[in-house]
Amino acid sequence: RQLSKLIKQWYQRRVRGDHVGCFCLSEPGNGSDAGAASTTAVLRDSGHYELNGAKAWITNGYESEAAVVFATTDKSLKHKGISAFVVPKPHEGVSLGKKEDKLGIRGSSTCVINFDNCLIDESNLLGKAGDGFKIAMRTLDAGRIGVAGQALGIAQASLECAVTYSQQRQAFGKPISAMQTIQNKLADMECKI
Repeated sequence: RQLSKLIKQWYQRRVRGDHVGCFCLSEPGNGSDAGAASTTAVLRDSGHYELNGAKAWITNGYESEAAVVFATTDKSLKHKGISAFVVPKPHEGVSLGKKEDKLGIRGSSTCVINFDNCLIDESNLLGKAGDGFKIAMRTLDAGRIGVAGQALGIAQASLECAVTYSQQRQAFGKPISAMQTIQNKLADMECKI
């Protein structure tokens, strides 16, 4: 019942593409090591979890209306003590760092998201306490195919740009694409794609 309420409240709009969320796993000191999450979530007597910590390199940090945040609820259990929470945005105790000036993929923001005494209702726990690591791994497994497709598309566009440039750039009175060394470089690029 709790999960179906979260799905209705947060996920149905995202599945339709009307809204975006963000995935808050990586941390400044831990990278994407979900088992080493230093962001904490402590259940208070009020029935709220208190989140403290920072998440780094968060795609859609500025655009998202909610975040799935992974935080340690029981450090003694290591990765089995990590839980996942749906955190609405904006929300008291949630602040965004500066937008990263990325080399590419500028269609979405990337930033740090800070949690300072951020109180989240217990009903915003995704699954059960301790399910966070499994949820993160399933999500990453499903997302990797999209990242691979994105990388392939960028590589193909880079090759096309290089071919066009080699046909337009002149050296010694002819396009550099007529030179064997450039042809070899372009062929190597094509083979790697």
